[in-house]
Parts: sequence; structure tokens; C-alpha cells
Amino acid sequence: MGIESEKMRAFSSLLSSQGPSLGLIGPKEAQRVWERHIENCAILAPFIEKIGAKSVVDVGSGAGLPGVVLAILLPSVSFTLLEPRALRKSWLDRMKKELELENVQVFKLKAEQWKGEKFDAAVCRALAPLSALPPLLSPLVKSGGRVFALKGKKAVEEVKDVPGSQLWGVKQEDGEETFVASFPVRRR
Repeated sequence: MGIESEKMRAFSSLLSSQGPSLGLIGPKEAQRVWERHIENCAILAPFIEKIGAKSVVDVGSGAGLPGVVLAILLPSVSFTLLEPRALRKSWLDRMKKELELENVQVFKLKAEQWKGEKFDAAVCRALAPLSALPPLLSPLVKSGGRVFALKGKKAVEEVKDVPGSQLWGVKQEDGEETFVASFPVRRR
């Protein structure tokens, strides 16, 4: 399913029209949901595909960025969305139902509260500095899996603080550069 799908347009429309009043996105963001949020999150799909992930956890999913976007793009991958705030969890439940996302589960939890299965990969966007992510996200991921974080320009400096991490800069159609930071999860 491509980025221009009916489900993606519906998600973008709902986020644009209701996101600001629900505090999911800022009022100025409503006019640029597609470029600033949908396209930005879609950048992660090829990374998930490349490692062959069948299960992915999105930590701090908020408005569903990147989890809902990725679930639409990758319907054969199982996505678990962790969001500790009730209002945002309710929004995610609604998106799962309205967009008929059979590959999504939503939980009102913080990462450190998760006691279930381990995942092939973890994703996040605007969650924390990169150096804070290994202790937070590695326990959720199987040994040999990877963490992918959408980051801004600070990622160039932050990646130096995480041994074994990699960084890719991706130019979006609007000219903005988004960074994908990633590190492997290894257990002894």
C-alpha cells in the first residue's frame, strides 16, 4: 500500500482537522500534516522492510506518528503502539478502528511498563535524546533487532554518544532533511 493510499489520506485529513483541538499537533501544523508528518514518518518504512521486521513497537506514539503511518504502509507487519496518555491512547484506538488497521495493537503504557513479547524493531519520533534511547528501548527489542529514531539536525551530534549507531540523512520533497538514527540491540 503506497503513501498516497485512501487510508493515508483519511488519516492525514483526520489529523489535520482534529489534531490541533485534541493537542496532538500544533495549530500551524494542520496545514502541513502531509509534508511535515506523513512523509516524514514514511521515511522509516524502507528501513523496517530492509531488516525484515515482522513486529514493531512504536514508543510514545502520540498522534500515531510514526506508528499509524507505518502500519498503513506495511500491512503485513504487526505494530504495537505504546502511549501513556489517555487522550492520545483514545485517539490511537479510534484510528485503529476507523482506518481498519488489523495489524495494530494499542496500549496505555510507558516503554518501561511493557512486560510482553520482544519486537524485531522499535521506532520513535521526538521521544528523547539519542543517548537516552538504548536503555529505554533496547529491553523491548529482540537480540539482533534494531531501533530506528526519527531525529532532527541535532542527531549529527547525538549519534556520537551511542556506540554502534548509524545515521542517514533523507531529503524530503519540501527540501527539509530528516535524520534516521539507528542502533542494533545485542544481548550477552
